[in-house]
Amino acid sequence: MDEKQCESYLEKHTACLPWSSTTRRPSTASGLNISNGLGRKAGKVNYINLCCVFFFFCLYNSCMYLICFQFSATGTISNTYNTMYEKTFPIKVVQSPTHSTSSSRTHRARPHCTAQESIREDEKEVYRQLLTMVSGGQSSFLHNGSSHAILILHSNLFLCLCSVPCFQAELWIKELTSMYDSRARERRRQIEEQEALAAQLLRQRLSEERQRSPDVEVHVRVPLEKEVPLTPVVEEPKSLEEKPEFPELTEEMELEVNRALRGGSPHEVLSEGFGLSLTRKDLQTLSHLNWLNDEVINFYMNLLVERSKDPNLPTVDTFNTFFFPKLRSSGYSAVRRWTKKMDIFSVDILLVPVHLGVHWCLSVVDFRKKTIMYFDSMGGNNVEACRILLEYLRQESKDKKGKELDTSGWTLHSKLRHEIPQQMNGSDCGMFTCKYAEYITKDKPITFTQKHMPYFRRRMVWEILNRKLL
Repeated sequence: MDEKQCESYLEKHTACLPWSSTTRRPSTASGLNISNGLGRKAGKVNYINLCCVFFFFCLYNSCMYLICFQFSATGTISNTYNTMYEKTFPIKVVQSPTHSTSSSRTHRARPHCTAQESIREDEKEVYRQLLTMVSGGQSSFLHNGSSHAILILHSNLFLCLCSVPCFQAELWIKELTSMYDSRARERRRQIEEQEALAAQLLRQRLSEERQRSPDVEVHVRVPLEKEVPLTPVVEEPKSLEEKPEFPELTEEMELEVNRALRGGSPHEVLSEGFGLSLTRKDLQTLSHLNWLNDEVINFYMNLLVERSKDPNLPTVDTFNTFFFPKLRSSGYSAVRRWTKKMDIFSVDILLVPVHLGVHWCLSVVDFRKKTIMYFDSMGGNNVEACRILLEYLRQESKDKKGKELDTSGWTLHSKLRHEIPQQMNGSDCGMFTCKYAEYITKDKPITFTQKHMPYFRRRMVWEILNRKLL
C-alpha cells in the first residue's frame, strides 16, 4: 500500500466514526449499526463517560495512522508488537477460529485487501469494547464471536504505551472529583474569611460612629438653638365635624312650617320657652316680607344662648329688645336690677338688640377682644350706642363687682356698609339682626346675603317650633 492509498483509506476510515461531520450510516446488511448502537448507549452514560469514549477513540485513531504507515513500509506484521500492546492497552481482543482460518486464506489470496478489511473489522471490535468498558465499568467485553483484530504499533508509540499505567475510569473520575472538591472547599473557605473580615470592619465602623455621634449632635444643635430660638408647637384642638352652612329642609320640615303659618287660630301657642310664649300670629311675622316682632327676636336670641353651652363655642348672654331703649332714655338706674340674676362679665359675648322705632340693629360686646361693635343692615353709623354701652359696663362693674372697669384698652366700632351684608328691601332688618348674632356667636365670618332671607325665614320657624338650631 503506497502513501496515496493510505491517505484514501484514512479518509474513509475517519468518515465512518460516530462523531465525524460526514458520518454515513453503515449498511444494515453487515449486521452492525454503529451510530444506532452509540445512540442507545449514550442514554445510559453520563457526560464523563462520553469524554472517556472520546479520549480512547482519539488514541485509537493515532494508532491506526501509525499502523498504516508501518504496514506500507514493511508489508509484515510483528507478533511482538501484538504481545506488548496486549500487556499495555486495556482492551483484549478475542480471536475466533473461523475468523482465523478465513483470514489466513484471504491473506494468501489478496494480501493488501485483507489487511484493510482486517483493520476495519478491528475498528468495529475495539469500538464495541470501548463502549462496554466505559458505560459498564467492567472488564468483560462483548460476546466471543467478535472479529479478530491485528494491532501493530510503531516502536516509539510502543515505548510510550509501555511506560503508561493501565487506565481505569473509576479511579480517574474519583481523582477528578476529589481535585475539584478540594478547590471548591478552598474557595469557600476564602469567601467565609472575607465575609467575616467585612462584618468585623462594619461593626468597628458602627461602634466608632456611635462614639462620635453625641459630640457631633452637641456641636451642631447648640449654635442653632442660640441663633434661632425654637418655638413650641401647640397642637390645635381638633374641631368637630362642621355642619353645612345652609342645611336643606326636608319635606317633613316644610310641612311642619306650612301648618304653623297657615292653619288654626292666630292666638294658638305654638312654642314656649325662656319665659316666653309664641303664638301663630307671632310666627307669621316670619312669613313673606313681614316685620319681625319683639317676641320672635327675643326667643331666637335665647336659642343662641342655649347653644353656647356647647364647650366648643364661646359663652353667650343676651339682653332683651327692651333693654337698650330703657337704658338710653332713663340711664343706668332704670336697668340696674335687670342683671340681678346674671353676671354679664362671666361670658365671652354679650348680645344687645337695638330697636330704633321702625328699624332693628344689633350691638355686640366681646369681652375677649375688649370691643363693642354695632351692626346696621342699612349701613347706619351709631357710635353713640357703643359709648352708651361702654358707660353701662363701667357702672355695672362698679356696682356689682365694687371696682372700676379699665376702659382704656377698649375699642368702639360701628360696622361700615362694605364690611357686613346689607338688606335690599325695607322688611328684613329683623332677619339680618338675628343672623348677625347667629354667625358671631359661633365665631364664623358673616357670609350670607339678601338672597338667603326667604330660606332663613322658614328655617327660623322650624327652629322656634322645635327649640333647636340647625
